[in-house]
Amino acid sequence: MSRNLAYALLAMAALAAGVLTQRWLTTTRPAPVPEPRLVGLDGRAHPLAEWRGKVVVVNFWATWCPPCREEMPAFVALQQELSAKGLQFVGIAIDDPVEVQAYLRRHPVNYPVLVGDASVPAWADNLGNRLSALPFSVVLDRDGRQVHAQTGIFRREQVLDAVQPLLE
Repeated sequence: MSRNLAYALLAMAALAAGVLTQRWLTTTRPAPVPEPRLVGLDGRAHPLAEWRGKVVVVNFWATWCPPCREEMPAFVALQQELSAKGLQFVGIAIDDPVEVQAYLRRHPVNYPVLVGDASVPAWADNLGNRLSALPFSVVLDRDGRQVHAQTGIFRREQVLDAVQPLLE
């Protein structure tokens, strides 16, 4: 292969990569999904803005999800340890409220658990749950801005890495 042909092929590949990158960067993104109405097990609505001023870990979970159940004891411990510094866990159950209540009677938690309507999974996806999997967690800073997203088990060390700089 001649040197000129090699340069021409390389230039064409670079041009194609540039065009594809430009298309990828300018692809319209779906409109943000607004926060759905989230209701506590007591039936009262609780928007996430209720915890503005705190570092909030929002955890999407379900009673039928073994990894969700596995991570909850660490959340309970961290809520107890760091609430005085401004950490607040909020569970959002993607489940039947009756099942959630029954589960929490057997396995109580020390943070609010909310349920929403059918739009909650799309909202979680919009927050970064690219796999539409559970568990899924996001960390919000004290101003309510999302600073971290975690698909899968959010282990104690990972939570601490994400929240400690925000608590100082």
